[in-house]
Amino acid sequence: MKTLRAVLSGALIWVLIFVEISITMIGFKLPELWTWIAHYILLIPIVFFCAWLYYESGDRANGLILGLLFLAVGIILDLIVTVPLFIMLQGSSYATYFSNLYMIAGFIESVVLVGIYDKMRKK
Repeated sequence: MKTLRAVLSGALIWVLIFVEISITMIGFKLPELWTWIAHYILLIPIVFFCAWLYYESGDRANGLILGLLFLAVGIILDLIVTVPLFIMLQGSSYATYFSNLYMIAGFIESVVLVGIYDKMRKK
């Protein structure tokens, strides 16, 4: 596994999700449920694009392991940036942010999507 490339791809997923959530939640002012629905749909091309960028190097890393690494990078960036700079300013906490069931479903979806992309590219 090309660790630096995987970390950079995971960081790109985090940035793209940050922009996507900002647009849907803040820009369009969608209600929370609709923001999450849009997120789950838009997560598919975001994750597939970043997985494609990673696998362009010719690496044969297992998709689920790569997905977990992408997720770990995103969680670390959330711990460093999102929660302290945005969530805590609204009076919430790390525990509230990371125990959100919609968030956990997105985490699972992103890992599974990388696994699916890996299986699709091998056919």
